[in-house]
Amino acid sequence: MLGDHDNSAEEDPLRLVEGLRRASRRLAVFCERGRMEAPPAGNALAVLAEGMVHEVCAPHGGAFHPKIWALRYVAIDAAAEPATVVRLLVLTRNLTWDRCWDVSLRLDGVPGKAKEASNKPLADFLRWLPLNTEGASPDLERQAMIVSLAKDIERADWEKPPGFTQLAFHVLGTAKRAVPWSPLEGGGKAQDVLIVSPFVRAGALQTLREHCNGDFMLVSRADELDRLPAGACLADDSAYVLKPDTLLSEGEEAGQADTLQGLHAKVAVFQRGQRVHVAVGSANYTNAVVQNGSNVEVVAELSGPVSRIPAPRQWLDEHLQPLLDTYTPGGGEDAEGAERRQLQDQLEAIRRQIAAAAWTLHCETHPVSGWNLALSCPGLPLDGATLHAWPLAVVSERARAVQAGQVDLGTFAGHEVSSLVGFQVTPNSTRAEELAVPPLRFALEVSLEGAPDDRADALVAQLLGSRAAFLRYLALLLDDPQAAGCGARNRADGSSGGSRDASGLMANYPLFEQLLRIYSREPERLEAIDRMVKRLKDKQFDGQPCLPDDFLALWEVVGNAIGKEAA
Repeated sequence: MLGDHDNSAEEDPLRLVEGLRRASRRLAVFCERGRMEAPPAGNALAVLAEGMVHEVCAPHGGAFHPKIWALRYVAIDAAAEPATVVRLLVLTRNLTWDRCWDVSLRLDGVPGKAKEASNKPLADFLRWLPLNTEGASPDLERQAMIVSLAKDIERADWEKPPGFTQLAFHVLGTAKRAVPWSPLEGGGKAQDVLIVSPFVRAGALQTLREHCNGDFMLVSRADELDRLPAGACLADDSAYVLKPDTLLSEGEEAGQADTLQGLHAKVAVFQRGQRVHVAVGSANYTNAVVQNGSNVEVVAELSGPVSRIPAPRQWLDEHLQPLLDTYTPGGGEDAEGAERRQLQDQLEAIRRQIAAAAWTLHCETHPVSGWNLALSCPGLPLDGATLHAWPLAVVSERARAVQAGQVDLGTFAGHEVSSLVGFQVTPNSTRAEELAVPPLRFALEVSLEGAPDDRADALVAQLLGSRAAFLRYLALLLDDPQAAGCGARNRADGSSGGSRDASGLMANYPLFEQLLRIYSREPERLEAIDRMVKRLKDKQFDGQPCLPDDFLALWEVVGNAIGKEAA
């Protein structure tokens, strides 16, 4: 929210803190438990993600795997029409730095007065999420936000992509019992089918093939196809892989040096009668989805007349072909590859075991300074692996080994205390080392006991380590981009640009005039600063007050004026 063209917000913790402060109340993120990355460098802003990120487990033992964004935009002008617009992104991409080829569907719509039956599965899924989290549920404010958003999504009249006339949503894995799913079921057999899926299994392909009377074409990864038994229901020259040198087209993703490599897109295109159907979403065509129904997935299915939508063979020959090579069998998975995968599967099983455990992070005041943190999980046997843990707010080098489900993590500052804990699982196998099986690193939200109440304020206090930093944060609260931006940004060495007067504030910044201007025009904007002053007035960092005395003297006048205005 506070980024600029040079992406400096990513390098500026103060801007990130203020951006998160403004955005976090409007944002809820749901992810699979045990699948959050744990950055080795640590991130002091972890405390600000608490209450915003929620972990979910699939109720039938599979993966919580959906990839959607549901957003609502409200008109700035209260008299504008429409007053509300909703957007839905149905993706195959996770919220990670992965640069594989993916597919996205964007739907924009306006909520109407009546419910749309086709939107009900999606709206019900949004309502299901906050009721099925692991650990703490979203707070009441976020729950109300999600319920309200679901209501608008259910009444949305979506603008479909050109040529498509019908839209349906498939939400998998949230019912009381597991229900297998295939896009080809119902309505008779398909004439031709094109499946794009990075992960495939022979049983799922068999089920799909049984619902196809014509050509069955598959785009996947070579290593996945190598694992399939001979034939695997595929005719000769009907399986394809991405070319090894497939990169972005010239001119795309301007300004980015990285390129797309590898396949992660998940699409099914099939023709039934005179209509072409396109299913896009999170579901791979594996046994977990097609035969077991154990995964939680979201898929959008569009359809339109064959006169306006390319048939499956056209998708392949005219659009995807430049990216593809015909798959050449590699003779199956080699012995070392199979052994490496078996060891990785063992680590994944340990990950699930750790994620399912009931972890508690106990906080106690240190006699001298900071907080002692102890992590525990009674009755957690780990065979064949070593487990390390550390608070996600600090670097992973501070990780300590977990023994018999317990570890004393050490002493930390108040702003480093977070319910987000990093874990690393390392196999205790010489063979794993020989095969270069990497350790698993991930983060979990754990139960936090005895933590200081002012951790977010302590983080701000730590970031306001200089008067220039304080003024820059004040400018962010005042929505003054010039003062909050380059003119007063901290350098890499911790110093700041611009001249300073004797009081430590920027000599050329008209603070009083800016406060007076806002007070006369938008006095409500000063309330954020007033809350900040009340939180940080008595706090110190490295023995120095967070708020300069001369500013407090000025703010006393402003605070009195705000009080009189409210009265």
